[in-house]
Amino acid sequence: DWTFYCHKCDGMASLRTCPHTKEDRVILSGTKLRKALSEGADIVDHFGRDEVLDHLKEYYAGLTEKVEVKMQGAASGDSM
Repeated sequence: DWTFYCHKCDGMASLRTCPHTKEDRVILSGTKLRKALSEGADIVDHFGRDEVLDHLKEYYAGLTEKVEVKMQGAASGDSM
């Protein structure tokens, strides 16, 4: 069962426990996070602790060779 953060439930939920729509969910995918960090994109609220995200952003910003992260299948959350 998929788990995610639901803005309307204001907490972690699953497809069995949350009646809300896909638009209300934040899929917590490591691949999605790595892709956003490697592209310098904003990280959505509730994706992680601020102090951890700050360290990760600093690390990715300091890379001399940029890494391309490809989203495939379940990592995108589109199948939910």
